[in-house]
Amino acid sequence: MCQLLGMNCAAPTDFSFSLKGFCQRGGKTDKHSHGFGLAIYEGRGVRCFHDTLPACQSPIADLVQNYPIKTYNMMAHIRYATQGVVSLENVHPFVRVWKGITMSFCHNGDCPSFANVHTDHFPALGMTRDRLYHPVGDTDSEAVFCAILNALHAEFPDGLPSLPVLHEFLSDVCQEIVRGAQDTIFNFLLGCGPHTLFAYSWPGRRPGSDVWNGLHYIVREPPFSTAKLLDVDYTIDFSTVATEQDRVAVITTKPLTQEEGWREFGKGELIMFDQGIPYRTAKCCQIVENLGRGLSSKCFGPFKCGRSPRLVPQTPRTAVLVEKREESKKECKREEEEDIRTTEPISVASALLSAFHEKDQQAVTSSVTMPAMEVLKI
Repeated sequence: MCQLLGMNCAAPTDFSFSLKGFCQRGGKTDKHSHGFGLAIYEGRGVRCFHDTLPACQSPIADLVQNYPIKTYNMMAHIRYATQGVVSLENVHPFVRVWKGITMSFCHNGDCPSFANVHTDHFPALGMTRDRLYHPVGDTDSEAVFCAILNALHAEFPDGLPSLPVLHEFLSDVCQEIVRGAQDTIFNFLLGCGPHTLFAYSWPGRRPGSDVWNGLHYIVREPPFSTAKLLDVDYTIDFSTVATEQDRVAVITTKPLTQEEGWREFGKGELIMFDQGIPYRTAKCCQIVENLGRGLSSKCFGPFKCGRSPRLVPQTPRTAVLVEKREESKKECKREEEEDIRTTEPISVASALLSAFHEKDQQAVTSSVTMPAMEVLKI
């Protein structure tokens, strides 16, 4: 299987340290030798680098490791081919534009439902009617990415969803992909413009298996310490190169360093990262939305409805949403205590979170037969 690397940052950050260790796994310390690629966001654009050579041998990988690029959001991929031939069109990350936003995607796993099918015949997700996005290569990964984008286009035809709605939508789509498919392994990174990164893991790591991998992440922030790479003899003292404004979330298939603090994704867990902070639930994503850091496009404004059309009229779902509120509030509280630190922007976020909890409690005491759109109002 492949391996993934993602970084999401509070300030423009050099990613060469993590990339140095990651590239060793592309044919030297591990078997992922069938291609290497990166997508690095810069403003509304994205720099893409792809090579069919192993990352440990690639001149492109060597160039990028020594190129002083800084970014808020990036992803990298080393490939071990299980679907599709070794060719440039099959190298991750894949990139498309959706409603004026550059979307990027890389995947580790196996999605049999999307494998070995013609462009017009891979499964449709959500409300998809028309297929606007089609794979160029022949991997299940690119087919899944296109299916997700087609579902997004169908679900939100006239504008951009808020981050809580997008989290809820992606969670539904992921469940649709993995439901009833025992052989499906679905770990991915999804970049939604220069600041937002989603990560999902299914079904997680199985000890002793080279195939059943999951995802891990770590958040580095003040006070910074020393980290030593696992795949190459290289150590860095982040306190000598980072500032008080820096905070970086590193997401990868397997931990890259010996330091403590790596956390493993739960089975079926979808996490949104913004400014290096993980947001584990749709409710917590409202913090970022309230700070004005939602999806941004020069072509489209916010989606007019508070919830996607497919879910608004389904009042039975309301009971499920209300039932989950106490659980979601506990997760948000844990998010606040564990991941939201005392920097000034996060103090604002904490205040918003408290207000959000107060309004959330009011919604919990409302009738469970309330339309879903009303239940989800903040």
